[in-house]
Formats: sequence, structure tokens, C-alpha cells
Amino acid sequence: MNPFKHLSYERSLNPGKAVFYYRTATSEFEPLQAEVMRLRAPKATFTDGYMSTGAARPRETSGLGHANLITIETCYVPPLVDVIYCRFSLRVIANSLEPRVCDDSEINNLLKLFADEYLKAGGYKELAMRYAKNILSAEWLWRNKKAQGVSVEVITSNENKYNIRGAQHKEWGSLWKQEDDKTLDEFSEELTRALSIPEEYLFIDVNATINAGFCQEIYPSQVFTEKSKNGYEGSARIATKQYLKVTLPDGRQAVSFGSYKVGAAIQKIDDWWMDNDAEYPLRVSEYGADRQRVLAMREPTTGLDYYSLLSKVDVLTNEIIKTGCVSSHSHFFMSVLVKGGMFQKGIKKGDI
Repeated sequence: MNPFKHLSYERSLNPGKAVFYYRTATSEFEPLQAEVMRLRAPKATFTDGYMSTGAARPRETSGLGHANLITIETCYVPPLVDVIYCRFSLRVIANSLEPRVCDDSEINNLLKLFADEYLKAGGYKELAMRYAKNILSAEWLWRNKKAQGVSVEVITSNENKYNIRGAQHKEWGSLWKQEDDKTLDEFSEELTRALSIPEEYLFIDVNATINAGFCQEIYPSQVFTEKSKNGYEGSARIATKQYLKVTLPDGRQAVSFGSYKVGAAIQKIDDWWMDNDAEYPLRVSEYGADRQRVLAMREPTTGLDYYSLLSKVDVLTNEIIKTGCVSSHSHFFMSVLVKGGMFQKGIKKGDI
């Protein structure tokens, strides 16, 4: 397959920010807010006690007994509040059926044919089931899922409603109760149509209810901040750890998850990176990045990365036509197209 200059797919799953809030007797929406704290933390990093050579710093220069003054943002459930909510919206559009931009008619036709055969073989049903499982099991709450109780409510633009209780106990490989399996199947079917039929695009409202402990800590998205020379912005000290927030019309701010983090949780479905089902799923990415292990499970040398499969998309298509079944490689390949992105080939600077 010849290199092409332009190839991109628009995302099929478009989540918004997930906002944390609580309710009171007089208000249906009270933003959960962060607070700034100054701490006297002990010096504990390797470089506090050792030089880059590995040699120990002299006692008179290490200063390990002195406090390390830091300013951070924290977030806790307010006193007398027992329930926290987290809500986001999701738009699902069938954008993986063909490239958004492609300057090569041959690869454009091959990719459209692959999507056609994938659809005929029922491939989208498998992807939809996996996305639905991550939504209903509150995977997108990340660390906040470890709570006394979590329930999830999903309302679609088709006026369908799905409810799951005890989501804190639902993991990727766990068995679901019969009634929850039925909910998963029904929601998956609606997602399947939205992913594969352009006219049936879907808008979804997702809300999780978290039964919280007294002043329990909440973990929103952190934002990366630029370090200032003196640690101050004007007369205020800059917090080294800050949370992502959305601003309400009255000026108050609610902590939140970024749309990227929500999407990463929904798309944590790649357990095809091993010949047999892997122990855990990865967030769909071109090289199978495992952030926890800091490894790529789909190195180019394995031939299982997205670009290797792209170069033989005709082989994947013929396999589906011949067998009527969808292989794990085809599922992974399509999941990347659903994720969307820019996939053109090019020469990296410094390559010969």
C-alpha cells in the first residue's frame, strides 16, 4: 500500500465533561468545589537525598529535616452531604463507516469496503457491548468508583432509560445479574444502531450517584500547570496540583473530568492485544499503550499495531467475507477508526 498524505477519521464517540455536584433541600445542583491548601510536607524524593550520580548528599547540604512547603488543591464531600453526583453527555455518530479525509481513492475504497463487511458480520455489536459495559459499570468514575455505593442512570434521545445499581462491584470480567445483563443488551443494541447507521445518531445523558462517606475525598481530573519562577501569580501562590473545573453562570466552579478522560474510560475495551483474552483491557490506541506499566503492547515489531493492520486492511476484509466472522484484529482495527484521529503516513525527522 503506497503512502498517502492525508487520512483521518472523525470521532464516533464524543463525550462532554463530567461534572461533580450535590443536591440540597433547596437546590438540584450545587457545584462540588475544590479548596486550596498549604502543606508542610517532608522532603522524600530521591533527589532530596542523593545526587544524580547516586552518591548521598552531605548532611549539611541535604536539608532533609526541613519542611517542603507546597500548595495544592483538594476536594472533599461537604459535611452533612451523603450523596455526590457526576454527570456527562455523550454523542454517538456513525463516523467510522468511511474516512473523513482521504486523498487516495484506493485506500478510501478499501476502508469503506472493510466497514461494510464489518457491519454485515455484526462487528459493531461487539464494540457497542463493550462501550455500554464501561458506561453502565461507571468505569469513567475512575478512582471515585471505589465508594460505598454507585448507581448509574442512562437516558437516551430515543427516550429510553437504563439503570444499574451496585456499579462499584462491576468489573470488566465480572458476571452480571440477569436483569443487569438485559439492561446491557438493550443499551448495546441502541449503541450499535447509532455506531452503524448515520441517520440514527444518538445523544445520551449519563448520571452516576455516589453514596459517599463523611467528608470523603473526591478525585477529579488534574490539570498540568506551568511552573512560575517564584511560585506566585500576582500576590497569590499557585497550587502545584490543580483540578479541572467548569464555571457556572454565577461564577462558582465545579470540579470535573475532562472529556478526554471520560472517553478514555469508555474506550478501555482492547483485550485483544494477546492471542487469548488479556487479563485486563487497554484504552484503544494505535500502539496499545499501557499507561500503568509504561509499555506499548502493540509494538510495530509485533505486527499487531494499527498501522500494520492498516497496510493489510484488504486481508482483514477478505477474512470477514470468507468466514463470515470478525477476528480480534478486525475488532481492534475498527475500534481505532471509531476513536478517530489523523492516520496519514509520513517520514519522521531523522529517519533515513
